[in-house]
Amino acid sequence: MKNSENFTGIRLIIFLGLSMGILVSCVDQPIEGPVGTGNSQDIEHLQATSFFDWKTTEQVTVLVKGLSADIDISRTLTFETENGNEFYAGVQQMGADFEMTFDLPANVKEVTMIYGAIEKKEEITNKQVSFDFIIDRGNDDIEP
Repeated sequence: MKNSENFTGIRLIIFLGLSMGILVSCVDQPIEGPVGTGNSQDIEHLQATSFFDWKTTEQVTVLVKGLSADIDISRTLTFETENGNEFYAGVQQMGADFEMTFDLPANVKEVTMIYGAIEKKEEITNKQVSFDFIIDRGNDDIEP
């Protein structure tokens, strides 16, 4: 008998708790409060500081130095931002230079070039990034 009374009490507590939760959630809550209570300027009179940059993109020039030898190899040349977003893909000959300017998000600081098995990452410096097709394999395979 005691277990059924405890079970009924627990059910009553759960029911009351859920009911109170539903009632409290139905109370009107302000969506927005006053913004800048100390500032009484109209929006027409607000100005950004002279240091604020309104641009969300920057023009970045991407250069790829082709090999000087007469090479007839063509592959897909792809460029990506540091978070993996592809912004260019096109067929490029390995013996030809490449230069193109792109509008990239202003927060992009690094570009990745993918050309076949070649993958290189370079930082953007002075709104420009440069690549080549030369692969540094190190000196591990050279015997003294």
